Amino acid sequence: MDAFSLIVIIFLGMLVSAFSVSLFLAIIFNVKAGAKYREPLAKKLHALRLNKMLSALGISTFEYLHTVSVATISKQMDRCSECANTEECDDSLSDSNVDINEIDFCNNESSLKEMLSRKHIVE
Repeated sequence: MDAFSLIVIIFLGMLVSAFSVSLFLAIIFNVKAGAKYREPLAKKLHALRLNKMLSALGISTFEYLHTVSVATISKQMDRCSECANTEECDDSLSDSNVDINEIDFCNNESSLKEMLSRKHIVE
């Protein structure tokens, strides 16, 4: 192998190393930025009945906030805050276990059923 080929190989190796390090740092930055962005979302969620409904259905808040898109979460939170079925929801949530087939009053029924079906497929 001549000197030029060796220099090119070393240069390419340095480029790949620099790319790998910058990719690693970008991933760390994005994870931290995502966590910081979802923090206020979590606070808003805890103030809604949706948080209690998720818990009663066996969906953890952490899992929900990190697997569902922010746009979907915002829509679900809006539907929950605008709901007129609060008495029926409170009655249902008074029991710690809620049957998914008995939440037809919930504005997020279809989304919650879909989340549960995906969760059971994964497990």
